Amino acid sequence: MTEMTIAYLIWLAVALLFVVLGVYDIANAEKGKAFGFYNISPPPKAESLTDVKAYNRAIGKLLIGAGLVFALLGLPLLFEDDNAAVIVLVGVLGSIAWVIGMVLVYELGIMKKYRKKR
Repeated sequence: MTEMTIAYLIWLAVALLFVVLGVYDIANAEKGKAFGFYNISPPPKAESLTDVKAYNRAIGKLLIGAGLVFALLGLPLLFEDDNAAVIVLVGVLGSIAWVIGMVLVYELGIMKKYRKKR
């Protein structure tokens, strides 16, 4: 097994973690407690959401989709024929776009839809 294959397997393990968290959020959506998205801030209070169950399912779908996209972003690691530029462009810059995309979907999609209007 080459170093790049091992690197992709590690990349894939991180992607799988996102998918597992998403499945957990969907499976436990009924609990009545909102799940968090950002690691640096507490999850929203259930009272501040219109539908906690639907919110948790939306977070789960976001995490599953994010995990699948992240797995695809690491694919250039498997093709190690002097493609360092491709690895940097797709892997690194793609990951930056991936994070920004997740935040936009969360803030402009999920929170906009499920946050109670004041």
